Amino acid sequence: MDKKYNYNFLLEYKKAIDKSSIVSIADIKGTITYVNDKFCEISGYTQEELLGKNHNIVRHPSMQKEFFKDLWKTLLNKEIFQGIIRNKKKNGEAYYVDTTIVPILDENENIVEFIALRHDITKLYEQEKIIEEQFLDELTKLSNRQRLIQDLKNGKILKIALINIDRFRDINNFYGFEVGDLVLKKFSEILVNKSSKYGMSLYRISSDIFAITSSDKNNLNNIKEICKNIIDNIMFVPILVNNNSFYLSLTIGVARVCEDSIKNNLLSKAEYALRMARKQNISILFLDENIELYNKLKENKQLTENLKDALINNNLLVFGQKIVDNKTNQIKYETLMRIKLSDGTILSPFKFLKEAKKAKLYLGMTRMLIKKSCEFFKDKDIEFSINLTLEDLKDYYTMEFILNIIRKTNTAKQITFEIVESEGIEDFEEMINFIEKVKNLGCKIAIDDFGTGYSNFDYIIKLNVDFIKIDGSLIKNMHLDNNIYLTVKTIVGFAKALNIKTVAEFVHNEDVLKCVKELEIDYSQGFFIDEPKELV
Repeated sequence: MDKKYNYNFLLEYKKAIDKSSIVSIADIKGTITYVNDKFCEISGYTQEELLGKNHNIVRHPSMQKEFFKDLWKTLLNKEIFQGIIRNKKKNGEAYYVDTTIVPILDENENIVEFIALRHDITKLYEQEKIIEEQFLDELTKLSNRQRLIQDLKNGKILKIALINIDRFRDINNFYGFEVGDLVLKKFSEILVNKSSKYGMSLYRISSDIFAITSSDKNNLNNIKEICKNIIDNIMFVPILVNNNSFYLSLTIGVARVCEDSIKNNLLSKAEYALRMARKQNISILFLDENIELYNKLKENKQLTENLKDALINNNLLVFGQKIVDNKTNQIKYETLMRIKLSDGTILSPFKFLKEAKKAKLYLGMTRMLIKKSCEFFKDKDIEFSINLTLEDLKDYYTMEFILNIIRKTNTAKQITFEIVESEGIEDFEEMINFIEKVKNLGCKIAIDDFGTGYSNFDYIIKLNVDFIKIDGSLIKNMHLDNNIYLTVKTIVGFAKALNIKTVAEFVHNEDVLKCVKELEIDYSQGFFIDEPKELV
């Protein structure tokens, strides 16, 4: 009774396994002695084609020999093997099985056969493979920027070195992209070799920039050593591609997590270190060893947050400085941008303009200044000027915004747009079109900071300007230096010949004002006349 019960129980157990698993049995030599229907379904072979054959009939050629050496070593040690195996169907297609192989022993503890239970995970594996490929660089098969960002979010990376191949674009331009790609692949192989020795991870995050990261909590010595080793190796050992020798030079920026920093900011810190290394023309810059640079980075980050906060809370202020007609004493204003911080501190553009442009906040700030200025002056019989840079003039949306707001507020005849001169501005067709549009509406145009740096008399004529604002560096010293005085006199004579009005900036004392009036400059502006005050 017990034997019959046990036999029936085993049959039911076998039936359950056959229904749920891909099953095969092999003898001590690996010859197949049994397969179930599921094995035949997934492999495409019939039982007759499989029985008596070695198990390697379904082995995929991509599987390494070392894998099967380890598999057999495990089994012959009378241990259970578990792993994922890539097999090959009769038609050549690949499939993936999560495999468990159990050695069956006799009463003397000798292996008599092996039972293998498998589950088809092909769909799951391929989905994971697709996901994984999103995190791989196609050319080098290294992890990409997306993977690096993901790993940084996980918080395990404590140190990062960004490695930039200097002037790599020259290789692409001269030898072509195919050669450039081969150079990148060989360079990545060198990095793999170097980084693996230290247990570090490697990424390719853009065309010619690679990242090496470490989760080592100890000091920077390891990452310093690997960076210096890479630079020395690349400098003296060329990369050979198509009989060409490429001696690469590198720039490296290194950063690590500090007590006062957030791990997610580590990449930004390393990118900043790389930029500073390029700027200083040095091979390696360790950010946390350069306290001045590190503090500057923290200040810039805080400033960016303050600027965003000021814009969200409408804390962009409009200041005005008087511009006085030297004959009639009639007053108009230059509008000036200021930012009010949460603690009440007022910042001038000198403090924030560069960072605002880097953070791509500048254009929004310009539009806010223009809107507030136009709304303030729209019901007043007072002229006012607004500064525009080349960045403003290149931005289509800012130009359209200006045209719309001056129509809406009906302030065109009150406005003078002050354009800061810079190289290439006279060839900027969109700017010329904009000037024509605003002048047709009744606006005036001034060229700001004229007389030093890049000054072009030709484009003054070409742009048909109404005012020339003579640069303050000339005006403030004209009473002390006769050559400067004569330079200003020449500019004024040129302007008068073209019927262009002139404005003297930086009038800071009575002696300067006296010289301004001697030369019959039309308007004066500066701290001696009026200090900027809040309008809006």
